[in-house]
Amino acid sequence: MRLLKRLILSGLLVSALSAVGCIRKSATLPQTLALHNPVSMDELVQRVNSYQDIRTVAAQVEIGVTDRYAGYRYNDADGALRLQRPEKIRLRITAPIVNAEVVDMTSDGREFKSALFRPKDKAMFVHGSNSLKSVRADEIKNAEDPRLKEAGALANIRPQHIIDAFMIKPIETADNKNEVFREQDIEIEPDTRPNKKGHFVNRTYYVLYVLERGDGGGVELRRKFWFDRTQAGTPLVRQQTFEDGDGRIASDIIYSDFFYPADSKWPWAQTVNIRRPNDGYEMLVRLADKDSIQINPELPLTTFVLENTEHLKELDLDHPADSPVNSKNLAGTGQGKK
Repeated sequence: MRLLKRLILSGLLVSALSAVGCIRKSATLPQTLALHNPVSMDELVQRVNSYQDIRTVAAQVEIGVTDRYAGYRYNDADGALRLQRPEKIRLRITAPIVNAEVVDMTSDGREFKSALFRPKDKAMFVHGSNSLKSVRADEIKNAEDPRLKEAGALANIRPQHIIDAFMIKPIETADNKNEVFREQDIEIEPDTRPNKKGHFVNRTYYVLYVLERGDGGGVELRRKFWFDRTQAGTPLVRQQTFEDGDGRIASDIIYSDFFYPADSKWPWAQTVNIRRPNDGYEMLVRLADKDSIQINPELPLTTFVLENTEHLKELDLDHPADSPVNSKNLAGTGQGKK
């Protein structure tokens, strides 16, 4: 009798909800994507650490840079990217069609130098220590040095932001300074499959958390690695790094369009999107040609040398605006490239 009453009440409830339009048949409920074979946590750590065998990289790339402080974007520029572990980089960006240089950037691991050629009215030579912290939007807006306003968020681009995206640092666990744990996470995301526009899917990830133990015994989150269980091979599709002390996201790096370069054991992403929310910029790097990438080529020492040969206005981020170093350059020493 009790069961009969429950069935009657359930039927009455469904009828009532249906009458007021609370029950609808939905064709766009997220579809749960099928999973590939499980992967152990040790194997995931090993995959991250296998990238340390990459010593050098050379590739032709397409670059897009968004300055969120100034509200403008460089689209579809051509670039030549050279990397050498642990912290050397050379990135030359040119505008297509006119073949005009936009940015030339290098770092020897201690100091970075960036020649900004475009837009012409903002041309300057920016340099400073790699360890410099970024400049907040309000600091740029209220800066006494007009060159800092001109550079905008581009003054926050550090070579290590790019290096860390491509030459992933290993997870050190031998000295017990780092702790690692894993969770399985399900995210509701737009369905990117053909003819599925407007639909959503449940996508499953392994997420590795890398925590670092400080000298005082406290533990802080340093990195998160996301592996997509719904793609063949369970590839690394996202890397997040975090600011010291406050847990803010420093870099949010998205990897997509995977392939295996010739004679390489590492899957590579053809597209890498580097987001720096606290630095006010975003950089999209795409390999122009999958066959253009070279793993561990020999690179000459001159690859990572950059001087202000065009006599651009200089901005030394290691010194304040009113210092002798910056004051003498305030008016600029040249007009830059024509």
